[in-house]
Amino acid sequence: MPTPEFPRSQLPRLHDVAARLLDSRKPATPNDHFARELLVRFEDACTLAGLDRVLSELPPDVEDDPAVRAALVAQLDAADLDGGGPRNARTGKVIDCVVAALGLTLVDETDRTIAVDDAVRATIAAAIAKVVEPELAPPTLREAIIGHARRACDEHHLAAFEKIVAQLDERGLRMTKQPKVPLDASQAVQRLLTAAREAVIGHAVTGAVDRAKAELAAVDTAAAARVDEPLSLKVTPRDVLIARVCDDRASKVPESVVTAIVDGLAELARLTWRVPEVAARTYSPRETFAVGDTLDHPKFGRGTVVAVTGQKMDVEFAETTSTLVHARK
Repeated sequence: MPTPEFPRSQLPRLHDVAARLLDSRKPATPNDHFARELLVRFEDACTLAGLDRVLSELPPDVEDDPAVRAALVAQLDAADLDGGGPRNARTGKVIDCVVAALGLTLVDETDRTIAVDDAVRATIAAAIAKVVEPELAPPTLREAIIGHARRACDEHHLAAFEKIVAQLDERGLRMTKQPKVPLDASQAVQRLLTAAREAVIGHAVTGAVDRAKAELAAVDTAAAARVDEPLSLKVTPRDVLIARVCDDRASKVPESVVTAIVDGLAELARLTWRVPEVAARTYSPRETFAVGDTLDHPKFGRGTVVAVTGQKMDVEFAETTSTLVHARK
């Protein structure tokens, strides 16, 4: 029976998960709870990487599957996480345990990178910002969340609803104070607010991705098409970007959201930014150079002038910084 294939390129994501959980794990404690947390975070990591194929080949609700939990606990017990050693070594042990317990096969992905001019990145960021900045700015975001949730609220919970939303912060994302309302009403309203946040923020991200896709289509239709193509099974880069921004741990500040979408598009749609070739002059002591000039030196290779003092200049090369002479103006 084939085993789920997990891309090696995503191991750093698991490394971060393992490191965070190890920091909160108390030494000499049973590994059952730790194993469940690892499996929950593994599912999260797959979701935020678009690896729905991996999850589809594992048992449903894998964190609560008795056989998987038992296998992971056995692996963790054998790894002896309390035995000391460097922190990175323990993190690596945890990842090895997860891979073994889930029966994952680590694979190297085919390079499908599309190179796009670096200027397009700035254009995409500006287009995304035009959508994100007004929609996620306070108090617009707060009002949109409250309005969305209020329309879905049952009439008999409206009084509690108004008390609760009055205590929301300026973005409508956190409670500043817990009002005294019946527990059932509080739970119902909080569910409505969670759904409203996801809907409102998801709408903003969708609009931003639409703008980004249009800018990409103007320069590379294949790159633009990838925005809505499945990554591993059904989930697309657009779906993952919405999930990442809506994640409770992600910043909702517009500037951070713009960066997350731009970086996420490059990662998920396999884009790389092609920097324009800088013209370089051949070095000669009889030539005059200025800070910022690029030159080719017969011994040191290509370098950039970083400082000029009279007839001397400091040039930064790949492996060294050298002081050279040039013709003073």
